[in-house]
Amino acid sequence: MRRSAAGGAELLKRAQARGLARDDMDGNDLFALISALAWLADQPPLVPRADHLFDIISDAILRRRTDGVPEN
Repeated sequence: MRRSAAGGAELLKRAQARGLARDDMDGNDLFALISALAWLADQPPLVPRADHLFDIISDAILRRRTDGVPEN
């Protein structure tokens, strides 16, 4: 695993241990989602929606309180 992917996997594990991230995904899943986001951001028609797409992906990864604010 590349160093950046390994770092992301470690951060994911920490977030999962604190109950902040889904526990049904691993570092490979995280890397795939972030890679997809990076690819989408390079597509001219999607650049204006980059923030929206980031929100969708982060909502798929992070557990949120009922008020929509990520737990700390």
